[in-house]
Amino acid sequence: MKTTWIACACLLLFTNTGHAAGERVPVGARALGMGGTSVTQCDLWSLANNQAGTAWLKGGSAGLAFENHFMLRDLMREQLGIAFSTRAGTFGLSGSRFGNDLYNEIKTGISYARKFGKHLGVGIQLNYQRIHLGDDYGNKNLVSCEIGVLYQAGNDLGVGIHLVNPVPVTILENPPEVLPSALCAGLSYRFSDEFRATLEVEKGLVRKMFFRAGAEYHFAKPAYARVGMSTDPLACSFGFGLISGRLAIDVASGYHLVLGFSPSASVSYSF
Repeated sequence: MKTTWIACACLLLFTNTGHAAGERVPVGARALGMGGTSVTQCDLWSLANNQAGTAWLKGGSAGLAFENHFMLRDLMREQLGIAFSTRAGTFGLSGSRFGNDLYNEIKTGISYARKFGKHLGVGIQLNYQRIHLGDDYGNKNLVSCEIGVLYQAGNDLGVGIHLVNPVPVTILENPPEVLPSALCAGLSYRFSDEFRATLEVEKGLVRKMFFRAGAEYHFAKPAYARVGMSTDPLACSFGFGLISGRLAIDVASGYHLVLGFSPSASVSYSF
């Protein structure tokens, strides 16, 4: 119970570090190790970060991810994803859970992405979300959507846009409350075969504009090192990745100057 009250205090006193129901949240330890930059990545976790990125996947992929905000069990986020590509495009299924017994969010989504030519990909996702508000308030069941666009100019430059909740979805009528819309735009540039940098800007309905930046260094054939930072709140991150055949394992942690570390890990397998 003490941990629960601490978690609630963190969300109330540091609202910029938490996430309102339905907000855009970067997923996967690779993205989190790079400051949360994610809209130009093409991996399994594009199912949550920018569905257009899954258009570059080949075959099938499945994986699990988690993030433990500020080392508190009540602020744990868990994610799973499955994607499979066909000649008609890439189809995906995803699911996530965040919170504790008093308050939690469950989100499931089905997505479709397709490439138009060699450089442009477009994706869309339909979500079902359940918000549990405790025994006195019951549950809210909502339907929302997401749209993503990704342009890859060769192997070096990538430009991505991800729009979450473009259509207002009502959570409460009195007082009026809707799922927050958010628009994230970013770019990435590969300076060499070993070094890649990313930069993003995001504006949400309930948050002011903020920035993220990250870098990834391929220092050995199977291994990667990553660093990043974000504003509002000011936080830094670091992480490592390992690719062995069809298996990818990533670990990372963010660090907030007041609330401390937020470790994360993800694993995915391609088949």
